[in-house]
Amino acid sequence: MKTTTKFNPALLAAVLTTALLSISQANAFARGGHGGAGEFNRIDVNQDGQLSLDEMTTPLMSKAERQLSQKDSDDDSLISFAEFEQTRNGTKVDLSDIADDIVQCVSDIKVETGNEDISVPNVDTFMSPADKFEATDTSSDGFISLEELQAKVTTNIAVSFLVMDLDADSLISEDEFNAAKAVRKATKDAVHQCIDELSSEDIV
Repeated sequence: MKTTTKFNPALLAAVLTTALLSISQANAFARGGHGGAGEFNRIDVNQDGQLSLDEMTTPLMSKAERQLSQKDSDDDSLISFAEFEQTRNGTKVDLSDIADDIVQCVSDIKVETGNEDISVPNVDTFMSPADKFEATDTSSDGFISLEELQAKVTTNIAVSFLVMDLDADSLISEDEFNAAKAVRKATKDAVHQCIDELSSEDIV
């Protein structure tokens, strides 16, 4: 008989703190996927029906390289803060001033809807772009290198992996993968709803 294990709230908070990098991003391990079994199978390189930490980490190293290349407008192989905060639509949104309100709003939605897939994020999830940059720039030289970017990705996926590995067998089954996706989607939807509501209140 299969035992269902609940997600560790502390680890979930850590995942959201490190991996929710902007309004439009979910946890790093799922970026670029299109959902469903196809996403799981693309990551499952050896097709054994389970994901190892290495299988989940390796593809993200090349994604980190592409991210650096896209951000590095002056081709110096480093990301400055000016490059870091630029997005396709302008600059990164700073939600730090309403972080407490977002967290409370998500908590309220979880209670009101009874949706246990919603994980109430940590306030630090909504750090300012400057603080996020500083957290990634571990050398404190004012630039993010590929090594620093990959180190952050590695940390993010390692924490995410621990959360997904419900039976603690150091492998992620498709059921575990899909359970994590449900948490990620429900939480992301709640966060977006709260940001929209709080933004509307500011306009009024």
